Amino acid sequence: MDKIEKVLLVIQEADKIEHLLKEGIELCKINHAVMEILFVHESPLFELPDYFKRRQTESLDKTRIEKEIETNLSKLKNTFSYAIFIEDTDTVDHVIALSKGDTKTCIVSLYHKETTLKLAKKVTSPLLIMKSKPKTYRHILFPVDLNGNNANYIRYVKTLFPSASITLLYEPSFMVENYIFDTDFALMPLDTTVDLQLDREMFETLKEKFEALKKETGLKGELVDEFESDLITYINTKNADLLVLHSENENFLFDDTLSKKLMESVKTDLFIV
Repeated sequence: MDKIEKVLLVIQEADKIEHLLKEGIELCKINHAVMEILFVHESPLFELPDYFKRRQTESLDKTRIEKEIETNLSKLKNTFSYAIFIEDTDTVDHVIALSKGDTKTCIVSLYHKETTLKLAKKVTSPLLIMKSKPKTYRHILFPVDLNGNNANYIRYVKTLFPSASITLLYEPSFMVENYIFDTDFALMPLDTTVDLQLDREMFETLKEKFEALKKETGLKGELVDEFESDLITYINTKNADLLVLHSENENFLFDDTLSKKLMESVKTDLFIV
């Protein structure tokens, strides 16, 4: 994974300008990065305050928006290089154009029900989705699927958030369910004892892999028991600051129902890499 060289802030609400700038400046400090600030007025999402409209036409007053951004940057004592872009509608398209799929660019956006899932599925740059006020991340949860790249993603997150404690999460039922749905049982003998033995063997193998990953990365980890708590409820009870998802984990990002529910229901900020 590449070092972050640019932070792209995506602002869709005029009253959240300072909110996002604080987070952007903090990320620039950690990574010694430059900053691009994209303000997009998505009219279906919210009603723009009158101060930011041209009263004659009710269109976006880009000069006032830019001045507001500049004022907040000065107030926050920003010392990093930056560029400002102000657009009407098509947030996702503008983000794609500015990020250019560069893994050295970190996109930062507040959660928006109408655009966040689209953004997560279309951009290939790291994406930080804020669901709360700016903060220094201290406790990170990282669900893993035990593919070969988990360790690389974990090292990358450690570099980005050096002061944070990271806890790995693993719910074996995801892997077993994938096996069940991908297997043609019509070609197999019906024997419940064989099925139960297969389940036990798979769980034990997956648990061993999880323990090996914990040892390799030097991190603590927890197995999530699906019979005691579903994954989203479990995550919300842990009071973490940040939930990390990685794009190769198809369980979370490419299942529309699950990814939508996950993004809507978790209380923590989300970081997708």
